[in-house]
Amino acid sequence: MSTTSVVDSVNVDGNDKKLKFGEKVAVVIPGTLGTFHSQVIQMFLLFFYTDMMGISAAYAAGLFLFIRIFDAIAAPAFGIFIDKMETPWGKYKPWFIGVAIFAAVFGWLTFTDFGLSGNAKLIYATITYFLYSTFKTLEIAPQMAIVPVVTKRIDDRMSMNQISYFLMMIAAMVASVAVQPLYKILGGGNGAKGFSIIMGTVAIITILIGLFQAFKIKERYTVQSKKDEKSFSLKEMLSALLSNKTALIVYGYILGINLSNGFKSTLSIYYYKYYFHNEGLVAIIGLVSMVPTLIGVAFSGPVTKRIGIKNNLVMGSIISVVTTFALIAVPPTKVGLITFIVLYVVAGLFTGISTPAAGTMMPAAMDYTEWKTGKNINGFMGSLQGFLQTFSTAISGSIAAIALSVIGYVSGAAQQSSSTITGIKILMSIVPAIIMLLTLVVIKFDLTEDKQAQITKELAERRKIAEANVEI
Repeated sequence: MSTTSVVDSVNVDGNDKKLKFGEKVAVVIPGTLGTFHSQVIQMFLLFFYTDMMGISAAYAAGLFLFIRIFDAIAAPAFGIFIDKMETPWGKYKPWFIGVAIFAAVFGWLTFTDFGLSGNAKLIYATITYFLYSTFKTLEIAPQMAIVPVVTKRIDDRMSMNQISYFLMMIAAMVASVAVQPLYKILGGGNGAKGFSIIMGTVAIITILIGLFQAFKIKERYTVQSKKDEKSFSLKEMLSALLSNKTALIVYGYILGINLSNGFKSTLSIYYYKYYFHNEGLVAIIGLVSMVPTLIGVAFSGPVTKRIGIKNNLVMGSIISVVTTFALIAVPPTKVGLITFIVLYVVAGLFTGISTPAAGTMMPAAMDYTEWKTGKNINGFMGSLQGFLQTFSTAISGSIAAIALSVIGYVSGAAQQSSSTITGIKILMSIVPAIIMLLTLVVIKFDLTEDKQAQITKELAERRKIAEANVEI
């Protein structure tokens, strides 16, 4: 069977009809909100702490790193919990909706300055970011786990990822283009107040979306466990995961791309402000780079059908490494700015082409784990992905904060020394390019579209047998 026919028409059983557009949106829209939060954290949280709340970069770096340690425990623990739990409203859907709402509420509190001072300010910042980061880490487990129980169709998953990435780009565009001018306008001279209004509005929107999801999403591929059936232990889950080379490859890819992008996003505002002497470039570059990315998303399906998922991802990784490394040669002139924009346009185009295909890897890895071991550990696997994504965001921010201190950055200064500016340039090019090399682990990804089709068909047969046994 050809790649094209597999991607277009895989249907694992007679009940596996194509999803309606509304349900696809309901499933993927948390990724849109998550993208907005991640972009705001990467681009503005360190800036908010240092330049608005007056918290030192060193303390912020320690805060980001400390909270990651807790998340390293909380994320897989939560994944195990939801894998073992069954509720009257669904196995993953209640967590899928509820955790995202809590993350949004604490996101608002994190970006709200109540005018505290001294230790009270540090305690407030620590508690609010701790809860914000924790819920953001936890929310990705049910977001990833719910996809395989909603649909087994590869074409639906590709379509969902295209919709998801399109919406994510809009969210990233809003974060990159709108937040920087809006926080000044809404704050009326008080930037902290502007951030609070923005994040409070996002929290309200998240609650309304949760109501929409509750009515739209249907879990189709979960089997009610027998009451006397033994649940999987942590050791069994780890054994099932570690025996899945596909999942480990996905985790390596996720770590590389999020670390590199997080590092660049955190430093971008400093780069624009002190290298090109124009903080407003945050909005301009964000808008310009998003357009080719959206074009790439539109072509993702046809390209993936022609060259396959793996080749698409390898191509995207190579382009990202090359264009990021090339930033070291960009001078702080008008010609340099044009060159910078061209590099971002090229990178954005290929990112748009490859990312929807990347989104099919984890659901495929989840299905493969269930097929190979007989264990459905979607929540556990999704929680590890969530941890890696939020860990990458925080650790990149922490490393960036430490790096700024090392190169002599002075918080809030109108000008920086020449050595500091050179350091910022290196941190925006060579360092993230080296990190991005980790994504080339995808070369080893060998779960082809044909293999996925075979796995989904066999799982459908097993599911019918399991459902019959539960009824008995």
